[in-house]
Amino acid sequence: MSITPIAAIFKRDLKLALSYRFDFIIRAFSALFSVVLWYYLSVFLKPDKSLIGNGDYFTYVIVGMSLLSYINVMLFSFSQKIRQDQLMGTLEYIMASPVSPSLLLFSSTIWEIVLETLHLAVFIAFALILGANFHIGSFVALVAIFILTLISFGSLGIIAASFLLVFKRGEPITPFVTAFFALLGNIFFPAQILPEPLKILSYFIPLPYAVEGLRKVVIQGASFSQVVAQFNALLIFSIVLVPIAVFSLNFSLKIAKKYGLLAIY
Repeated sequence: MSITPIAAIFKRDLKLALSYRFDFIIRAFSALFSVVLWYYLSVFLKPDKSLIGNGDYFTYVIVGMSLLSYINVMLFSFSQKIRQDQLMGTLEYIMASPVSPSLLLFSSTIWEIVLETLHLAVFIAFALILGANFHIGSFVALVAIFILTLISFGSLGIIAASFLLVFKRGEPITPFVTAFFALLGNIFFPAQILPEPLKILSYFIPLPYAVEGLRKVVIQGASFSQVVAQFNALLIFSIVLVPIAVFSLNFSLKIAKKYGLLAIY
């Protein structure tokens, strides 16, 4: 498999990002304002320790917000890239590449992940200055949970992009999806305090397992054996979602090519 198309997409996205350098400054100030906001909210809010575990609420929500930022990248970047390539008239040429469409689409988020990592570094730096307390345990567990989280939500993002290829509209549900995962994902508060129907629903999305596992590793210093349950849950989500994502993208591309939808925005 040639990596030339993948490298070309990354190079294109990098050049495009560097042409809008002011965006980096905006992201840095966004990180600062977000950290300061949650710092003062954590001073005001004093949740029960039995609900948030070891550590303080500020560190608790910083970890959740850090992961949520990556989740948003994986969920929405694919659809945004498809819309961008349709407007530029390059989608047909990209999809004509001999590289697997799923891999090609996934590679289109590489720069977004790199950019989000830089944003996260600034975010964490400000959090540390304001007193966030991290006690990182197993680095292997941290990387494993992070990769499986990206795979799970990347698959969901590809499924969403598949619908966009055919139906051309995805924007109306974007705010709902973001709010849905923020509500059920253990980001700002544990899902266990939610009403029973919502609590049960949270078991069927990967985010609560990812956030819980990540918090155990970076706040409580957990070893890999202490997050096996979360790792296994994310592994199951990945095994189920990846084939669905590949099938949905290939099926949508087949329909789009048949009816000439790739060049229509």
